[in-house]
Amino acid sequence: MAVTDYKFPGTAANVDRNSKSAWVNPDYAKADDTSYAECSGIKNTYSDWLLLTNFGFTSSDIPSGATIDGIEFEIARYSYEVNMTNDSALYYYDDGQVGNNLASATKWPVSIRTATYGGATDKGGTSLTQADIVASTFGVMLSAAGAASDVAGGGVDYVKIRVYYTAGGASVKPYYYYLNQ
Repeated sequence: MAVTDYKFPGTAANVDRNSKSAWVNPDYAKADDTSYAECSGIKNTYSDWLLLTNFGFTSSDIPSGATIDGIEFEIARYSYEVNMTNDSALYYYDDGQVGNNLASATKWPVSIRTATYGGATDKGGTSLTQADIVASTFGVMLSAAGAASDVAGGGVDYVKIRVYYTAGGASVKPYYYYLNQ
C-alpha cells in the first residue's frame, strides 16, 4: 500500500443548506495560514456547507488503475466558545455527497486544533476510484452545528487530504501457465 502527500483544496465555496448561516471567506480554508473561513449565528441550528474541492491529485500521485484503500483528511478548526460548536454533517464530495456522514459529535476546541477523519483502510462508505479522486470535483463538504449560545460558531483554517492506494498492474500468470502453452 502506498500513500500520497497531503494536498490542500484549490477551490472553496459556501453552498446553501436550507438558508442557514453562510461561511464567510471560504477561500481561507484552502491553506495552513491562520486565515479562517468562519461561520457564526448557528445557535441551536447548523450552518451552510463549506465545500472544498479540486485537491489537485493526478495520475502521478495515484497511478491509473490503482485501488483506493482509504482516504484521510485533517481539518484545523475552532469554536468561538467552549462546548458550543461541533460537526453537523461531513461528507466526501464527488459532484454530490457520497458515502457516510463522517461527522463527529466531539466539540470543537476554542483554539485552533486539528481533527483527523478516515485513514489507511477507511473509505467512508464510498467506492471512490482513482478517476474520481483525480477529478476536480472530488473533495469534502462540512456543516457546523451550534449549541444554545448567541455566539455559537467557529472557523476552519484548512482542510487537507491524503489517499492510500494499491497500485494496479498487469496480471501475472503463474509459471506453469507458460509451460502448458
